[in-house]
Amino acid sequence: MIRITIQDGQQTISFPSDEQALLCLVAGCSVNPKSLAELLIASDIYQRGIAAAVMADLMEFDKTLRREGPDFIHALISQAQEQRQPLDLTFQVVDEVTAQAATQPVAGEMVLIDLLLQTIRASAGVHIPAAGEIRIRAGETARNPKVTYILPQNWTVQPL
Repeated sequence: MIRITIQDGQQTISFPSDEQALLCLVAGCSVNPKSLAELLIASDIYQRGIAAAVMADLMEFDKTLRREGPDFIHALISQAQEQRQPLDLTFQVVDEVTAQAATQPVAGEMVLIDLLLQTIRASAGVHIPAAGEIRIRAGETARNPKVTYILPQNWTVQPL
């Protein structure tokens, strides 16, 4: 599991994902998105449904936050940290506790995508190529074509 955190100047979100979805998001950065919405739309081209899945999980987080309050979210984060387990929760940064959980890996790998600074920072176990091929996932078709993506020159990939 890889925890992906995306910042866009208006908001910061964080969610668990796999390497394939991460590469779709990296490929989405090739269009120079300025916002989370632009990145999700661009990434949805490579993996149909990724935008809807992330947004649905964020809506669920918002409902839980309103219903249970921040203490409930803090307890989930604390429990994962105490057990040294990956946090299996999609969330929006709403305070210092969620900000720390979004930017400091406890277990597993982490990638931070900063759309304002046009930077992708990854923990040591994650390799992010500035250019590469990605297989388009549009359902369960037997033949998923590959496309090439290239991050613009103003984007940097750095270690976390």
